[in-house]
Amino acid sequence: MKYSVIKNVLWQETDGEIVIVAPKQDPAYLNESGSDVWKLIDKGFDTEKIIETLAKEYKEDVSVIEKDVNSIIKELLDSKYIKVLK
Repeated sequence: MKYSVIKNVLWQETDGEIVIVAPKQDPAYLNESGSDVWKLIDKGFDTEKIIETLAKEYKEDVSVIEKDVNSIIKELLDSKYIKVLK
């Protein structure tokens, strides 16, 4: 599945972490792994490619990465920072 950042959601990388600013919401701060997922979403990667990329980068078991990525994506969707592309 592919996602995109919702219009009017601004973000900036500071010291390796992403700060997200959205209308009518307090700023959100993503940790390193959340920031990595965010940047890959912004590059247009689908879920499978995000998991594959991070599994190589972190040299971690794919099932662990998949669980973390799915959790981060769910939080970003629930917060209305990203949307599913059709």
